[in-house]
Amino acid sequence: MLLKTRFSLYLKILLTGAALVLLGSIFLFSSSSIYGISRTGNPAYYFIKHLVWLLLGLLGILLINRKDVQFFEKYSFYVFLFSLILLPLPKFLGDLRWIRLGPLSFQPSELVKFTFILYMASYFKRKQSVIKNFSTLIVPLGFFLLITGILQIQKDIGTFFIVFFTFLLMVFLAGAKIKHILIIMLLGLILIGGLVIMFPYRIQRVKTFFNPSSDTQGSGYQTIQSLIAIGSGGITGKGLGSGERKLKFLPEAHKDYIYAVVGEEMGFLGTSFILVLFIFLVFSCFAISNITSDTYLKFLSAGIGGLFGFQFLLHAYVVLKIVPAKGTTLPFFSVGGSSLLINLLTLGLLLNIARKVCTEENREKPDIPYLSIH
Repeated sequence: MLLKTRFSLYLKILLTGAALVLLGSIFLFSSSSIYGISRTGNPAYYFIKHLVWLLLGLLGILLINRKDVQFFEKYSFYVFLFSLILLPLPKFLGDLRWIRLGPLSFQPSELVKFTFILYMASYFKRKQSVIKNFSTLIVPLGFFLLITGILQIQKDIGTFFIVFFTFLLMVFLAGAKIKHILIIMLLGLILIGGLVIMFPYRIQRVKTFFNPSSDTQGSGYQTIQSLIAIGSGGITGKGLGSGERKLKFLPEAHKDYIYAVVGEEMGFLGTSFILVLFIFLVFSCFAISNITSDTYLKFLSAGIGGLFGFQFLLHAYVVLKIVPAKGTTLPFFSVGGSSLLINLLTLGLLLNIARKVCTEENREKPDIPYLSIH
């Protein structure tokens, strides 16, 4: 019965992931068609590019699932080191955040979010016996600060927040002392303040957050249009494809504000359904973490859950004006090939972990407390 319950969890992760990918593709086409027309005359321009990256991601999922998960533990540091080398390359190649690959482009910061989790899961497994010592946290903290420094060269504070909160989550799960976690949180708050002060446009965003109506045609424009889109959708929305704000009223509707498009076209029910899908995906990661006795898989699955969860929350919070505006994609939904690719690879690794954990028959573990899986 326990095996059946666990395999049911695996299937539900698979179906949830498939639903997010399908819905993401639908809303990407809906939100990006006007941008495709204005750029090339083809309403499917961004959707076709999305399909190319989607196919690459599905191929990546197949390749990942042919490998034993221990393979990723063995090479986690080298993969992370490779992503660190890639991270500053756009600046040297004359771009801000992207490496151009012909008609395609790749954003290394998307990769480093994923590989940092791989590395931390391996590191914290090896350091379990000394995790209570603050010195044990120095190495991953140093890597985090290095990532932060490079991201600020690229003026990317959204990725910083995702990496920071995922880092905090994994430090907590690893069993570090609460006082050490509080010290890191305090340092993080000081760092956030410094990163905001460092760039005047970020100070302006904070001011606009508290009073968006002070500059309705400038810095407050996106926030106001986002709230109009969400509010005008009501309970059931205006209908798929019938949104008006995406028609150049809401800038970056196919990227940083695609959740607002969902709200306008599918209403409260639509945004709630997507919220539920992400909740299930995230808590399923924690359920997998609870089941497995492998420390690496325990940390890795929880880290993946945190990564998906924090990305969704940050995007939704910006759209709903809970936090100041910043560029953050919605996993599986927003335009962005590298974002889609890395999120698909992350999902593929989660499925690999779930298959391994959920189909092991001779493991005496309690039932899953996080969700009703039956």
